Amino acid sequence: MTTTSGLAIVTGASSGIGAELARQLSARGQPVLAIGRRGHRLEELSARARSAGHAAVHPLELDVTAEGAALHVRDRARALGGAAWLVNNAGTTHLGPFLDGDPAALTRLVRLNCESVVALCAAVVPDLVARGGGRVLNVASLAAFQPTPGHAVYGATKAFVLSLSESLAVELDGTGVTVTALCPGPVTTEIFDAGAPGVPRKKPSFEMSAEDCAAYGIAAADRGAAVVVPTLVSKATAQLSRVLPRAALRRLSGRIGLSIIGYESTPRRARG
Repeated sequence: MTTTSGLAIVTGASSGIGAELARQLSARGQPVLAIGRRGHRLEELSARARSAGHAAVHPLELDVTAEGAALHVRDRARALGGAAWLVNNAGTTHLGPFLDGDPAALTRLVRLNCESVVALCAAVVPDLVARGGGRVLNVASLAAFQPTPGHAVYGATKAFVLSLSESLAVELDGTGVTVTALCPGPVTTEIFDAGAPGVPRKKPSFEMSAEDCAAYGIAAADRGAAVVVPTLVSKATAQLSRVLPRAALRRLSGRIGLSIIGYESTPRRARG
């Protein structure tokens, strides 16, 4: 079995990295189950694949945090011939002080970035094992490697995704199923508008395009790599996080704040 055969499930496929992952997998001949909340964008993705003569992109408008969503995805994939790839890309962020965040929104962030990944892996990975092989690609972040004051919950969720992915990679060794955690630095997508609407931002020099990030992730999953970090700057940052003492890492992260992704330092709330 080649890694380019079989259906690829891609969440968060209506924009950004997810849309590029779906497009590139389809272009190389893999049918895609493209999942997202904006159905019209998924339909456009599907139409573009048809017009280009690529493998089919099957749109599925779905909130992956909804009750029973993971089982619905599994059953739809089975109806389409069975999954060979699971790409957990759906995610969001909150940029700004933790105490300024809406508690309900922060809880939804954890549900999307963490709980949906667990639910989808639990629902779909057994089918990959039964099939005799497959690929799981979980989109984490450079934020997974260190504390992230200014987007504390986002960083914590991506640390969760990284840890889960590495653990599953070990547990699934010998099954033919590989698990890859993709940990990019900043990528040009809509996530910044969602995380800090209307806040000016200067794109860092090492920011990737969604197209390049998706290609990097697909190539890494094809190789069966466990953890991959694109760009030299991001690799160096991740490595620094591994060697610095935690106390020093906290101080450094506090000084850098959100400036590493193009924002001014995180403002602090006045306390009475």
